[in-house]
Amino acid sequence: MSILNRFEQNKELLSNQELSIFQQIWQNLSSVQDKTLGQVVDFLHISRQSFLRVAKKLDYKDSSEFLLALNQQTVFENIEDTAKASPTLLNKNIHQIINHLDQTQIKKFIQHINKSQRIFILSTGKAQDNQGEVLAAILAKQGYFVIHIYDFFEIEEIKANVRDTDMFVILTRTGTSHDLLNAVRSLNQTAADIVTITSMRSNPLSSWSNLMIFVNTQKIDGNIYELNAMFYVIFGLIDFYLNLDDPVKPLKDQQQLIRNILGDIIAKNNASLTASNRELMTNLMQKPELLFKSISEISEQLNISTTSLFRLAQSMGFNGFKEFRASIRLEMADFKPQNSQYDNYLVLLKYFNKTVNDIMSTDFTLIHSLIFKHDKICLVYQDKYTEILADELIRTFFHTNKLMRKINGGSSADYVDRYEDTLFIFLIKNRQYEEQLIQTLSHISNKNNDAFVFSEKEIAIEGFNVSGAIFFPNVPNMIRSFADMWLIEFLFISYLY
Repeated sequence: MSILNRFEQNKELLSNQELSIFQQIWQNLSSVQDKTLGQVVDFLHISRQSFLRVAKKLDYKDSSEFLLALNQQTVFENIEDTAKASPTLLNKNIHQIINHLDQTQIKKFIQHINKSQRIFILSTGKAQDNQGEVLAAILAKQGYFVIHIYDFFEIEEIKANVRDTDMFVILTRTGTSHDLLNAVRSLNQTAADIVTITSMRSNPLSSWSNLMIFVNTQKIDGNIYELNAMFYVIFGLIDFYLNLDDPVKPLKDQQQLIRNILGDIIAKNNASLTASNRELMTNLMQKPELLFKSISEISEQLNISTTSLFRLAQSMGFNGFKEFRASIRLEMADFKPQNSQYDNYLVLLKYFNKTVNDIMSTDFTLIHSLIFKHDKICLVYQDKYTEILADELIRTFFHTNKLMRKINGGSSADYVDRYEDTLFIFLIKNRQYEEQLIQTLSHISNKNNDAFVFSEKEIAIEGFNVSGAIFFPNVPNMIRSFADMWLIEFLFISYLY
């Protein structure tokens, strides 16, 4: 068992003075390694007896066993103020974080989830709100009942109805928000499970939490910037372990799964569907077993022409019905990951590590030059997920002199032609928004404006007034949110340094 696991299990046994001693040991880990016990206590200005008390409360036999564990502990190099001088050090540290993630905590989290009937997510700050959206999507995909709470005052309203089968997941960087502390203190009086996911080990919420998951985000540039993508590594592992035992859980009925996917498609394309196309989609939902039969058989069973099927697919941005049907299969694959896709945990870590390297070797020269050229930057998103990516770009560049804003590529496209001396960065992850992207691009007329696109590879942007493009990494679904966030963050880090 690692030192930190022992600490998490036994920290309530430590007095305030002993907690301070442990913190001092941990913060000076590299300095106390390879030293005798006498040298360690002299360096820390503590007594041998104090060191022994901490060792015993962490369930070590004696000071020597604790000292041996400290010597065997992996040390993360300090990357504060060093990324500019050594980008390879940043790379090394991220690999260290990924390779030394605490699986035990993730497995405990899954146990808490599996005994919960309702899961409430509380988040502090925009970055954590976005994390909550991604985590909620992962849990909802598995059929869990998830509610994302944005207003802490709602806690008092729902407190009386909280059950012992409820679970509250707290996403916070430091846990020091006054409103959050009051909310969690109030929840602590109920029978609900409380799990805190945080990047601050000494989070004040730990004493009120049934479980605390620490995310080693690492800081750069004197703690000004935190590597937020590391939270999404944790979410990828949660997704992985949720799928280990039973890939489909409550969605065992394949026909019900197809109905759910078709229902989502109708909701996403509601504005572009005609009444007849909406009726056709509803008929497919009622007879999902037809979807993967021959097109002629579908046509006969639903008493429609094959042309109607073709037009339905086109209205949702597909080239034909076969392509639409193939997209349904891909959606189903995301709901039911194949066991062979991730043979084990180590394979998943290899995906994460490869993604880190691939993104750090991406050529950002052109987009860097455009960002340097323009003080005004407009981020054009297409849906909820790309809005999250836009928020991350705004957050990363907050400490620079860039004036960033975001607009919806559908509802706000008409405003584009009013902007001057602006860099437009388009974020598009889904082919169904390709036509919307093209329409928005056509509004960029000012000669002093530039456009750059972050997209999936299959999206066609050739022939339009675009300076360049970078493709989002093509990775398995469980890696996707981390890969996209790391691309955004490394774009900023490589620009700044």
